[in-house]
Amino acid sequence: MYILLCLYFVFLLIKGITPKIGLKTHTYLRTASKMVMIKIGIIGANETGKRHAAQFLQIPDFEVVGFFDHSPAIAQAFAKENNLKHFTDLNLLLDEVDAIDILSPVGTHFRYASQAIRKSKHVLLNGLLSEDIREAKQLSELAIEANVNIRILHEDKFHPDLKTFKRMVKRPNYVELKRYQNKVLSVSNDSMIFGMILSDIDLLTHIIGSNVKKVVANGAAVFNSYTDFVNVRLEFENACVATLICGNFNNGESSYIKAYQKGECIGMGLNDFEITRLVKDEDNEMVHQEIIPKNNRKQDIVKLELEYFALSILSRQRMTQDTHQSYQNLRIAYQVIEKMYPSTLFDYNG
Repeated sequence: MYILLCLYFVFLLIKGITPKIGLKTHTYLRTASKMVMIKIGIIGANETGKRHAAQFLQIPDFEVVGFFDHSPAIAQAFAKENNLKHFTDLNLLLDEVDAIDILSPVGTHFRYASQAIRKSKHVLLNGLLSEDIREAKQLSELAIEANVNIRILHEDKFHPDLKTFKRMVKRPNYVELKRYQNKVLSVSNDSMIFGMILSDIDLLTHIIGSNVKKVVANGAAVFNSYTDFVNVRLEFENACVATLICGNFNNGESSYIKAYQKGECIGMGLNDFEITRLVKDEDNEMVHQEIIPKNNRKQDIVKLELEYFALSILSRQRMTQDTHQSYQNLRIAYQVIEKMYPSTLFDYNG
């Protein structure tokens, strides 16, 4: 009964519905799971760590044990400001927690995550598994072997309005995603791929729900020394085709995603998440319909993701499928780089 109840709550969160958990229900969950709280630690004394720590305190299933950061000066200030214990040894922190929230730079993800997984700790990652596909594959395999969860935060995917958009997109023939946003610090030609394109590839595969069979890509350095404009065409096994156009600069255009399917085009803004539907009316005229999601109450997306992470642990639901898809999306990103700059990468197949 306990596992079914937890899975029901996970289902509600996936649908964008915040479950109403009363005192009796929450007490039952904790009693049945034989866990008072999920003890969690944070790696990374930064603004995101501060935000997550505040959210954990609002979620009854979590107890923040402390944090780890390699910089003594930053750690001291962070500990004082957030009233958290600073662990100078990561192993000591891992020994006291059930899960770890890794918010350090992506280059440290593999080192910290593999260390945690080998101690059978659940892992929450910000952004991506790793920029190195070999490390990403190893993390995926380690998580399966250790029977632990790896959850990768992706706020767009967890937005309730995007869930409404995904439910409306049933059998798309063509999907178009355009995003112009000056958000990536370019230090190489692949900076934009890992800082921008990868998350949109993740979004497209999530919406379309099929494997990619062919990748075509090109890029250019328009306003910067390194690549800041990328055009990607993805062909999926379900016959859908997606075009991804991204610029690492603001050009005044709105960012959006549009899905074309039989009899309609469904669009959603990627800044305001407003959904519109283009259809023919009774007079055979094209009309735009504004879609207002049923659950339009303002919600904290990060908190929803953290609650989902907690419920997946309590219900013993492994997220290996999510981890595997993240690894596959990283492989697609590597193919994009290879198409743009042939022979600059090691073999990504495997």
